[in-house]
Amino acid sequence: MKLLITGASSTLGKNLTTELLKIENFSIRLLEHRTPVEMETCETFKADIQDAESLIQACSGIDVVIHLAALTHSNDMKAYFEVNEIGTAKLLAACQENKITRFIYISSSAATEKAGEYGVSKLRGEEKVRSSNLDWVVLRPSEVYGPEMNEGMGKLFSWVKRFPVIPVIGDGSCFMSPVLLDDVVQAIVEIIKNDSLRNIALNLCGPEEMTMDEVIDRFARFHKVQRKKLHLPPWFVRLCICFLSFFKLRFA
Repeated sequence: MKLLITGASSTLGKNLTTELLKIENFSIRLLEHRTPVEMETCETFKADIQDAESLIQACSGIDVVIHLAALTHSNDMKAYFEVNEIGTAKLLAACQENKITRFIYISSSAATEKAGEYGVSKLRGEEKVRSSNLDWVVLRPSEVYGPEMNEGMGKLFSWVKRFPVIPVIGDGSCFMSPVLLDDVVQAIVEIIKNDSLRNIALNLCGPEEMTMDEVIDRFARFHKVQRKKLHLPPWFVRLCICFLSFFKLRFA
């Protein structure tokens, strides 16, 4: 079975590829965009998730696509939709062009109408997958953590280690269920191996539900430090983002 993995340069992509290489009947092609991807015994293909022609070539000879690539941070709100929604649609079209039947989409627990442009764009990406004629699986990992993570929970973990005051958007009462990176990787591997699982969306959550404030307190206990939390009103954060976006466009 030949697999195409997008977003292969991410921590999740690297760990997933390493685990899949242990399975003898899998061969892997990694989609390379800006960041070079070097994995022994893997084929690499340079393509852009927004370039339909390069995606068609990347999908040639592939049996299953695992779509991890996504834009997670940007000052350009439209860019989220160009990559996470339209880019996903172009990849789906490339799969159809190559008669690929199975598509595994790594979404996010933040894929909701209330989670800002990133969350909405991932939700729109899900809708593109669901409306395709492929056999699809949508996976929604919650907050992924692990020793190699440098985004999301990994960044928060390092902040708690380094800074005496931790900024928190809102009152810190929002709930989350952090999930270990290795557990997410194993779940994806099992889903790839089980081709009878199709047309289903699954949440990948950790065993505990806790608030943001509780997560910070737990990280602080782990590091054996005392940390204060600075709660910022969401409207203030949005205002700052708009200001910074305007400043960047005005003086770029």
